[in-house]
Amino acid sequence: MSVNRWKLFSMPVVVLGIASPLLSNCGGKIPGVGGVEVPEALTEGVEAAKGCDEFKTGDFGSLALKGDAKVQGKIKSFLQVSYDVNKTVVDLEKGLISSCGALGKDLGMKEDELRAEAGGGKGADKVCTAVAAKVKSMLAANAEAKISIEFDPPKCYADVDGMAKCLDACGSPIEPGKLEASCSGGEVSGSCDAQCKGTCSVEAGAQCTGTCKASCSGKCEAGFKGSCGGKCDGKCDGKDAKGAACAGQCEGKCDAKAEGTCSGTCSGSCSAACEVKAAAKCEGSCSGGCSVAYKEPKCSGEFKPPSVDVECQQSCTNRAAATAKCDPPAVRVVANGKVNTDVQKLVSALSRNLPGIIKLSAGSGAKIKVGAEGLVKTGKGMVDVVGDAGGKALACIKAGVDATANATTSIDLNVKASVSVTASASAKTN
Repeated sequence: MSVNRWKLFSMPVVVLGIASPLLSNCGGKIPGVGGVEVPEALTEGVEAAKGCDEFKTGDFGSLALKGDAKVQGKIKSFLQVSYDVNKTVVDLEKGLISSCGALGKDLGMKEDELRAEAGGGKGADKVCTAVAAKVKSMLAANAEAKISIEFDPPKCYADVDGMAKCLDACGSPIEPGKLEASCSGGEVSGSCDAQCKGTCSVEAGAQCTGTCKASCSGKCEAGFKGSCGGKCDGKCDGKDAKGAACAGQCEGKCDAKAEGTCSGTCSGSCSAACEVKAAAKCEGSCSGGCSVAYKEPKCSGEFKPPSVDVECQQSCTNRAAATAKCDPPAVRVVANGKVNTDVQKLVSALSRNLPGIIKLSAGSGAKIKVGAEGLVKTGKGMVDVVGDAGGKALACIKAGVDATANATTSIDLNVKASVSVTASASAKTN
């Protein structure tokens, strides 16, 4: 059904391409023919031929549509979701360019090698590919050293309030409390202005005094491996070290200027989320319960809301997936073999920057692609509910479908770029 609609819709546009000089500035009438009214179907074709400039700005509030108000709400909701998803993809690429660029800068690369504009995934592909080549060349120059990378899957969250607003705008509202209860296969967490009853997670890079299962910069109480600018308690380059300075690789405990992986308590900066047992107010994200209602609640699973309109549920569920936020994963970079200053520099740079890079390939990328692909299907099906909303509605839906389809291609390039850096760091060089 939808295929035939698209064919019928495209035909007037071709005709208008030939006739448009006769229709310019006619105010709905064809000049020179006695002021005869233009047929409604032809007028709609004119609207469609103009395209959908609103999709460039994301302002769909003033979009003039015809027909049933409920159908208009569904169309505008779909368009807003499409716009939001495409903006998310662009922001994601900017973040990947920044993360790969930061890694390249730490490795001494020139700024012009690390500069690119986000666009269709090509910017991230350029920068990350150059950085991957640099990492590979450093490992080739230090073939006696081996680097291994381990990481925990990133934890991703869908925005509960965003889902509620989306359903409301679509004309199928749901009470926020019921929506939180619709978080399936995960848990609800958020800001807690009172007592957090479970775990408090401080965002990556913030000051941490808790469990860091990633890269710790500062002080590590246990399970440390890396460079230590203070006293090393455990082993230094494989030999016993009991509170002495260590110029090489420290394993065990480091009391100051630690740069490496830490599975115990980290006092400093953690490259992943730092988990603190919350006894009172939580300065980060609280999970496990709050003595008052969560602010900015988020769901680490999937939304399965009770009965809502089918088109609204499809649009808003896909939005929730495609705009999900993910925590940087806990990444552990370990060097073995002959570890010199250059290798230590590489390990430190990877430990700092890989969380942001892997977050895309192992977390955000897959979720966004699934959401975007689902949204494309929703948009194509939306044609069947347009009714008499007009040619402008069809043009805007097509703009949303086309842009979101292009976004999935961009995501593929972003994921490929992200994987290339991780693979280069763990590739065999001999």
